[in-house]
Amino acid sequence: MRDSFLNATAHELRTPVTSVFGYAQILQRRFERGEFTPERVQKPIRAIVEQAQRLDRLTTMLLDVIRVEHGKLVLERAPFDLRRSIKRVVQELQLLTEQHTIVLNLPESSLTVEGDELRMEQVLYNLVQNAIKYSPMGGTITVTAQHEGQQIAITVTDEGVGIPVDDLPHVFDRFYRATNVPQTTISGLGLGLYLVKEFVEMHGGMVDVQSTVGQGTTFRVTLPQAS
Repeated sequence: MRDSFLNATAHELRTPVTSVFGYAQILQRRFERGEFTPERVQKPIRAIVEQAQRLDRLTTMLLDVIRVEHGKLVLERAPFDLRRSIKRVVQELQLLTEQHTIVLNLPESSLTVEGDELRMEQVLYNLVQNAIKYSPMGGTITVTAQHEGQQIAITVTDEGVGIPVDDLPHVFDRFYRATNVPQTTISGLGLGLYLVKEFVEMHGGMVDVQSTVGQGTTFRVTLPQAS
């Protein structure tokens, strides 16, 4: 388990590093040739920024796992509008995919919870990014949030590969990846959903999943409203 995790981690980190290095070399060559025009550098610069952001998220995730495992993750609690966080995450991720349409269903009133806004944005980011990753053929991803009594419920639904029944009890386990996932084409460390569950429960909430192979998956998060 340890060796396979280290190999997967090295692979995940190598991909954005290689990409950043490659695009940096392109910029260097174009500068040396006198081709340093806005049109010629726009794509490499955008790619470098995107891959650097990916690298930052990967390292943050690994550090968070270490903090959680050692009981050293401290939440910075304050009331915040979850609706604003959902909009921000969806807008960011929609820019990164052309194959998927992300549909957002939110109430007009605020969705106020008390907790760590940064950690909850990580939860939302992981769930929507997960939906994108496991819908390799594209399709619609629907993000819904609403009041349910004294709770706020958030669902993220995709039209992707789905999760086998036998895998469903384990999807939130650390390092676990569903058995129907093609490891060579869909990369991952099996840590995103583990952190989702940890962060949600640290906020007094719950997360569960429903899925049908070949039809898609729905993750549902419930959180207590701020009093």
